Amino acid sequence: MYGLERTFKKVRSQYHMKASPSFDGERWINEKGSKDGDVAIIGCGNFAFSTIAHYVSKKTEGKIKYTLDTDKAKALSLAKEYGAYCATARYDEVLNDSGIKVVYIASNHSTHAEYAIQAIEKGKDVHIEKPHIVNYEQLVRLEKAMLAHPESRVFMGFNRPKSKLFEKLLHEIKLQPGNIMMNWFIAGHEIDDNHWYFSEAEGGRVMGNLCHWSDLCIHLVGLENAFPCTISPAIANEAKSNFAISITFADGSQAALTFSAKGHTFEGVREYLNVHKGDLLASLRDFENLSLDIVDKKQYRKLFHRDHGHSANITHSYNAHKNDTSGESLEYIRGTGLLVLKIKEALDTNSIVHCENRL
Repeated sequence: MYGLERTFKKVRSQYHMKASPSFDGERWINEKGSKDGDVAIIGCGNFAFSTIAHYVSKKTEGKIKYTLDTDKAKALSLAKEYGAYCATARYDEVLNDSGIKVVYIASNHSTHAEYAIQAIEKGKDVHIEKPHIVNYEQLVRLEKAMLAHPESRVFMGFNRPKSKLFEKLLHEIKLQPGNIMMNWFIAGHEIDDNHWYFSEAEGGRVMGNLCHWSDLCIHLVGLENAFPCTISPAIANEAKSNFAISITFADGSQAALTFSAKGHTFEGVREYLNVHKGDLLASLRDFENLSLDIVDKKQYRKLFHRDHGHSANITHSYNAHKNDTSGESLEYIRGTGLLVLKIKEALDTNSIVHCENRL
């Protein structure tokens, strides 16, 4: 499903998540680590271990210098696994190190923007895992930091737009005239009601999960065609993890998104997209199978394993400072943030909500 090497890392990550040895004081130094490392990883959970650190180490020239987590055992475990120089409990140590070029942020959702803003103010590039914000106030402060420090590049953890099959689909969509009709069905992981996702500060499953697919809708419609838009909710009794919404975009495009988490999915999150635009009928299944029908021409592509774009996205964030590539635009970061915030508002209030791309 993920390829042999990454599957092995995912297995290793299960042991990592149960790590118990910690370190005394505020830092642990690995004498075999690289003092000239240029990467810091903030938040050392499963995703950081099996995905971020894996691809930074395997696919870039980057060297991890710092690992930081509120659970020092996880910071230590990740540092040992990937040969990082220092596991630390002090973020100011990372911020004040001029050798750190890129900060990857994968901590609890409510802290993503907080860590990012501080790094931006120090002139560092940041890769913010989803969601980049959990409330309106954080989005305002993030935008202010970006405007004040344009030398810092900001990248999003929305990896799926860089997956091979999505890029192929997007290419075909852009060749077709008119607006687009799309339907997303997502079967997510079942989680307990007391899971940290549901803490008021963390934003729930809309901010923590649905943001992936609301962001993909913007890519499919085009940022220039998306706003203002209107969001209509469909509330169920189990709205914390099971809900549906529809969006009508500025150009008349429409999207229906259904998120369901009624039981465990053995193969992880399942994602089905159906699209109709012009003469194109397309279906994307689990970022592994793509079907394209254009009148009498049919194309079908199947990958050996799922490609959610993690490798391309994570390496892109590192290579930007090497290649002098620009980060994401402020308009996009604001727009994708506002859309998911307004979706949450629509579901929380069970009312139709309008969304414009302005603060």
